[in-house]
Amino acid sequence: MPRILPCTGMFWQVLQRDPAGKERSGQVQPVKEWRIHLGAHKTATTHVQDTLLAHRDQMARRGVDYIPREAFGPLQRRYSNPGHWRRRFWSRPLANQFMRQAQALRGGAETVLVSDEDLLGYSDGLLSPVFYPSFRGAHIVTEMQKTAPVTLFLGVRSYDRLLPSAYAQMMKSFAPDPYWQSRLGADVLKTPPSWFDLIERLMAAFPGAALRVWRQEDYSAHWQKILTAFAGRNVGAFPQIPPPTRTTSPSQEAIHQAEALDRSLSVEERRMRVKKIFYNDGPDAVAGTPFRPYQSETVSALRQKYEQDLQRIARDYPDMLIRIE
Repeated sequence: MPRILPCTGMFWQVLQRDPAGKERSGQVQPVKEWRIHLGAHKTATTHVQDTLLAHRDQMARRGVDYIPREAFGPLQRRYSNPGHWRRRFWSRPLANQFMRQAQALRGGAETVLVSDEDLLGYSDGLLSPVFYPSFRGAHIVTEMQKTAPVTLFLGVRSYDRLLPSAYAQMMKSFAPDPYWQSRLGADVLKTPPSWFDLIERLMAAFPGAALRVWRQEDYSAHWQKILTAFAGRNVGAFPQIPPPTRTTSPSQEAIHQAEALDRSLSVEERRMRVKKIFYNDGPDAVAGTPFRPYQSETVSALRQKYEQDLQRIARDYPDMLIRIE
């Protein structure tokens, strides 16, 4: 029987059969390559995932499978939640169990795509002085490396837009943390963010894996080319899909109203209240000016830092950046 799994902004039917529509017979080819998108939050990751899912059948006909995030995400979280016994007692039997369950999600093609932002951590990992200080799913990626070559992909974005978006994301579930708020002012320049640092730590954590990087600013205009690069071959034109409705940035007024909510609210109650405020779902909804917390001098400094990091990546890793001509 098919399972109906949620996808941000829409619902998709994810079938336990191959993407061509035939019932699975167990004749699944061994994986020859994993292509894993470590979807940093607020870098158009939801659009990547929704588009790949909508194009899954067509990619399968060209030898590329995508394991939907709606199926892979819950599985990897069962094994990577720091408080869960499966993570605390990670071992060879558990690693084998995870891989068997991951293999069961495949459609059969030898090149397999995965996109999951929670492999890196959560949005607050972008509000740390070190991006994603501990890679939540490092043990899972390492295990996948043992079964086939891995190519990693990462989207990056200018810091002056990235950090406010990450803060807004955290407001959906949690009361504002004073340190998160400090990252939205001039103090951020005392310990500026760095994609270059994250990339160096990824290279050290996953020796033997290739890493490709694209700019979110390029993705916005050239997502067809970038998704083709992610697939590793021509898989046809990707479909135009409606933009996600639950990942857009809320207004400054909406952010301030979410910050003023009772700090004692449960996570569930806060999510319900913030949803109404952010997305005009009720009488508490607020529309207004864009949320741009940085002063112009800080914006300039953060943009300069972003460009410097991109230049360092291009200098030290010449083939890493996906360039759109």
